Amino acid sequence: MLGNLFINTAIEKLWKINQSHIDRNNPNSISSFRRKILGESGIARPNRYEVTLQGPLGDLTMPAEAVTLPGRSFVTLREQWYGPERAIPIEDKFDGNVIMTFPVRDNQFERFFFERWMDDLAGQYSLVSNHTMEIATLDGFGEKTSRYRFEEVYPSHILPGNLGASMFNDYTRMQVQFEYRTYHVLPN
Repeated sequence: MLGNLFINTAIEKLWKINQSHIDRNNPNSISSFRRKILGESGIARPNRYEVTLQGPLGDLTMPAEAVTLPGRSFVTLREQWYGPERAIPIEDKFDGNVIMTFPVRDNQFERFFFERWMDDLAGQYSLVSNHTMEIATLDGFGEKTSRYRFEEVYPSHILPGNLGASMFNDYTRMQVQFEYRTYHVLPN
């Protein structure tokens, strides 16, 4: 019985040594993948961010419940001199909008904030050029890791919201769609 235990323990140790040697030398191993992905800073989490708006009422960091980041592409020119046709990028194209969902306080501060901002902008394009928005991604310690900085941003739509008698275990939310001219992704 004691001999079998000794043999099993020796086999387990040899297998672990062999396995760790295989993992260290194999770039496609799970251990190697984990080291590459988790490395120094870890993997980005979609729930770690903060939103700062610079609008007509000043700078405001708002707790956005959800943020939809926009896409980006190119305006292209089709060209064919010989062989297959190809698309040549000639200009940046910023696709879509930024849509955010905000929790609404009892005093409806968030709703009044965006209603007033839209009232102030009606017919006054010059006011748009002064407004920016920044969405910062955060690491596990709350430190900024990158920033999406939007230029000439303004709320273009307050999307319809829901109220209902059966929603007594929920809270009020509002969605706001923002237009912008351009954005830049900046490292921290």
